[in-house]
Amino acid sequence: MRNLFFTASFYFCILSVNAQSGDSIMAQIKSVNKIISNQPRSFAFATPISNRAMNVFLADKTGYVAESTDLSFYTNYLTFNSSEGKLTINHNFQNENGADVSIQKLLSVGVSANIANSFGAAFLDKQFENELGLTVNYKWIGKVKTRFAGCTQPANNSNQKLAMDALRAAIVYSLTLEINKKETDFKKAINAIDSKDVPEQNIEKARTLILQNFYEELKMDAEEKFAKQQAEILTKTKNFKLITTYWSSLTANLPLAFPKYTVAKSLTDILQQKHSYPLELMFSHTRFLESSKTGRIFFTLSAKLLLNNSKLSYALDKVNAQEYKNLGGTDTLHFDHLKNNTAYIGLYKTFATTSLEARMVYFPTGSHVGISFLAEQNFGRYHLLNGRLGIPIVLINSKKIPAVNFEIYVLFFDINNKIKQAQKFGNKTAIGLGVGIPFSRLMY
Repeated sequence: MRNLFFTASFYFCILSVNAQSGDSIMAQIKSVNKIISNQPRSFAFATPISNRAMNVFLADKTGYVAESTDLSFYTNYLTFNSSEGKLTINHNFQNENGADVSIQKLLSVGVSANIANSFGAAFLDKQFENELGLTVNYKWIGKVKTRFAGCTQPANNSNQKLAMDALRAAIVYSLTLEINKKETDFKKAINAIDSKDVPEQNIEKARTLILQNFYEELKMDAEEKFAKQQAEILTKTKNFKLITTYWSSLTANLPLAFPKYTVAKSLTDILQQKHSYPLELMFSHTRFLESSKTGRIFFTLSAKLLLNNSKLSYALDKVNAQEYKNLGGTDTLHFDHLKNNTAYIGLYKTFATTSLEARMVYFPTGSHVGISFLAEQNFGRYHLLNGRLGIPIVLINSKKIPAVNFEIYVLFFDINNKIKQAQKFGNKTAIGLGVGIPFSRLMY
């Protein structure tokens, strides 16, 4: 019975190797290429590259990651927001099936922590404000549409669809030569393996196992090169007029550890400790446009629900220990709590706040420096209108793909003067920095 099992396993391996060869690998790639090439040339929304190649192309174009809810085609990405002091590390979960399909859904889970406050506690003798949260995000990614120039004139050499068909065919046959050479060289190498090199093994079984592993790696390498080379050529030649897509996302920010605040209704009232639980739910929809002539645009609309409080709404006056003393604070009993901390003066309340947010990011063609605008209108107890004006910068690495993203911005609080009418406009602004770093494996 045991001999029968091993014999069956051996023949199964042989069948697997025979089924997988250089010709079969290229047949799959040529099949994908044929589907793309056979699309009507007059069809304005034909596909210039394969679905997996478009995933790689979008990974480059959406490489601008400044917030934890932004779209990233990498398995991991890190974001830091100086205005909140929060560092967030996210992980994307992707089910790989090996087929030429576009990424349509992404589940991302992340952990955020207030590292700015932690650094302050370590180096500036300030007290910790424990802030640790879990972020869960689910994205639905829409169909990618490509519009070409010259599609109504098939005979015209300027037809961008025809140009991509020709360039893609060159990639296919270049890969064919490369795979055939690798296959021939590898077979010569394993045929030179002697039974002395694999003692206590059947030499044919060993060669079969080696070939099986070789073809698996060869297939992965060929598919990766086919996808990446198409994306690189589309980026280099700009053989498209407009590429558009969209994605919608649902995000939940769940506090795991949250801070307490030292609060007094007035300078003559007792200082008390107040806790917050800033649970947040957000739904957003983003439209993405990449024009070969005018550049790249991200436009996002978001709706948010936050378990808010007076401190987060900037309705309280922030004072340090010395300021509290100079202003005539009378709670000497609890004064020690302020020596390395901050107090907030005013009526502390907790309430639910809904808000609508509009955000636009623009990069000119060929530029890694852009401009961004954000407006946020809050509803509920405080109808705050906040804004942000930023300069996003995308730094690329030696492989010419996004490596680090920076955004220097100016924040504008309470633009409509709903809370502190007496404060000057300059006192309601702040400068901040956002950082985004995609890393690990590219999903395609």
